[in-house]
Amino acid sequence: MSLDLLALPLLARALVLGAFGGVGLALTVAYVRRGPAILPVYAALLAALALLVARGPAVPYAWRFAAVLAGFLAASAALYAAVGVLAERERARLRGEGRLPAVPPRVGLTARAWGHAWRVGILAGAGAVASAGVAFVAS
Repeated sequence: MSLDLLALPLLARALVLGAFGGVGLALTVAYVRRGPAILPVYAALLAALALLVARGPAVPYAWRFAAVLAGFLAASAALYAAVGVLAERERARLRGEGRLPAVPPRVGLTARAWGHAWRVGILAGAGAVASAGVAFVAS
């Protein structure tokens, strides 16, 4: 069996684990108000990804790293979307109570894009560091 045939199911399974992890992260953000409560969910996600990539001893480190990073980023994308929805809901509630202006201040597209870019960049960097460690330990 070719190594590429082994690596493709690994990536697909990591993405599925990332989707389940994203649901767990979104539920944690929606129902728990303590910030550090999200860390055990991320730890469980990384542990599950470590168990997944440890199943294939013939898979090289680069494929393991890519699979773990893909799962981490899939979960984080679901979390990012859930936080955006919850934040917009809270802003609408505060506008209704009169605690925020009825018309939000205009922010340019460049400033908005830069605001998302640096957050996603830091998250991807942290995910790359964690994924490198998980891929190394699972080998």
